[in-house]
Amino acid sequence: MKAPVLPEMDYSFTQRVIKEFIKTEAEKYHFQGAVIALSGGLDSCLTAVLAHLALNGKISLLYMPYSEHPSSQQNAHALAEFLQTPMEHFDIKATADSLFQGRNIQDPKRKGNVLARLRMNVLFDLSARDHLMVVGTSNKSEMLTGYSTWYGDSAAGIMPLGDLYKTQVRGLATYCQLPESILRKAPSAELWEGQTDEGEMGIAYPDLDAILYHWIDLRHRPEDLIQMGFDEKLVQKTVSLARKALFKHKLPIICKLSDRTIGLDYRLNKECMNL
Repeated sequence: MKAPVLPEMDYSFTQRVIKEFIKTEAEKYHFQGAVIALSGGLDSCLTAVLAHLALNGKISLLYMPYSEHPSSQQNAHALAEFLQTPMEHFDIKATADSLFQGRNIQDPKRKGNVLARLRMNVLFDLSARDHLMVVGTSNKSEMLTGYSTWYGDSAAGIMPLGDLYKTQVRGLATYCQLPESILRKAPSAELWEGQTDEGEMGIAYPDLDAILYHWIDLRHRPEDLIQMGFDEKLVQKTVSLARKALFKHKLPIICKLSDRTIGLDYRLNKECMNL
């Protein structure tokens, strides 16, 4: 039995919704524009394109390499040229190496977490300097499976792609006519030479996304997915990744001691927001 796939998506409608979302959030808090960290990967490049369209070009791009990855640098520059937008360059290698040596960090995953959090430090400093909204680039596949750094790349003001699976992101990027080199690039956090997202997770994005969609969105049980034709080991792997990542989906939980508690039952109404 062939396993189901994700349903078709109306990318024109999706693009319009995301553009309006970015525009509304920026205006709501009176930001002057947006800032996006470019990695040269599909998610960050698509996010930059959508923010550029939503905010009439009022965006800043920031490229923060740790070491030279020629394809990533080329793609980041290609995207900046595609948008005709300047890109600020800040090399985090010296700062990161100082931390790695001082903390004796050898594990590539620990190093990756440090790099992600360092980049967010720089990004939020640029946000403070120019009063720009930090726009995150994570997608739904990464967020559900924990393939992001807590308070690293998962830290942002908004997440325009946060409800799109990776395969849907690729479809939207194709619709938006991103440069071919960006569309072809294998998803990778570039933690080590030859590292890819799918290789590290042990599952291809089309399989991962289809399992997540039918389990999370349609609420089928894991045993139902297997009966539907999904590979049992891939279902077990996906469910395990997602369950382990649940803690990353919440803001810090506050011990409730008052009538109105941040994150639980405190929300300003529209009149208060307009003061």
